[in-house]
Amino acid sequence: MKKSIALLDYLFLLRPTLFYPIWTFFLAGYLGGMKLEKIGGSLIPSMSLIEVVIGLTGLMGSIFILNQIRDIETDRANNKLFLLANGIVPVKHAYWEAVFLVMIGLTIGFLADLRIGFGFLILTLLSGYAYNYPPTQWKDRPIMGIVTNGTGGLIIYCLGWITGGGREIVPLRVIPYTLAGAAVFLNTTLPDVEGDAKTGKITFGVRFGIKATSFWALVLEILTVGFALLFRDRLLFIPALLVLPLFVLGALKPNLSNVMRATKFSVLVLAVVVCFYFPWYFVPIFLVFFLSKWYYRKRFDFNYPSFKSS
Repeated sequence: MKKSIALLDYLFLLRPTLFYPIWTFFLAGYLGGMKLEKIGGSLIPSMSLIEVVIGLTGLMGSIFILNQIRDIETDRANNKLFLLANGIVPVKHAYWEAVFLVMIGLTIGFLADLRIGFGFLILTLLSGYAYNYPPTQWKDRPIMGIVTNGTGGLIIYCLGWITGGGREIVPLRVIPYTLAGAAVFLNTTLPDVEGDAKTGKITFGVRFGIKATSFWALVLEILTVGFALLFRDRLLFIPALLVLPLFVLGALKPNLSNVMRATKFSVLVLAVVVCFYFPWYFVPIFLVFFLSKWYYRKRFDFNYPSFKSS
């Protein structure tokens, strides 16, 4: 393996494809905060936006690394996330990378705005520590896993809202985004049910099974559509309505293929709608997708990411 490819392991340890929902929720909040109504109304990102997005990306990358460190045995059982599970990247190196990134993220956050800095700090404590480590370790708890991920989505939207100039710290219109994030998270617990159960990780999918999980994901998606309509948030209402039939299909015919189709297209459609307001957002979307495609094929002969539903 060439050294240049091996060095990319430390980049992909951050799981760049997971930045899609992070960036999209943040930009949705940013749009709400700046009250941008015109399609294609912002062709060039502001420096303040770029600054906070870099800090948020580093922060969330550190959180994703910590989650992988804590889930090494589970990921090995599920045959995924090979870098730590297969010992390609030493755990010690992963910890150092996580510490470096969280320090960079928090520094950028506090320099940008005290509210952003404290938001970053809360996100670190909630999603980085309480989610992954005892005594809470909410990643292994069916209800608190949903609550933590939903709250994380809420915080990320609010960070975007503040960056965009929104006055309130927690606007009411964040409610449907919180519900949408929770709906998608529920479905993401299903592909790893077998490996999670073997290693004692009790997620919502493990505890309640695919039928109940897909049903409650549908309930949350219906509430998302309802609240988005109530707040006249067309940015979320349109994509949520478009993917609603996929959640219905997942609940009526609960198999992994149907459930994951709803999950993948939920993230994709909202990201595309955000791109109509911020055309430059297509650049990181395509860059992450094709670089990831090349890396995983070159490094592991693995077709990822993919739009296939299973």
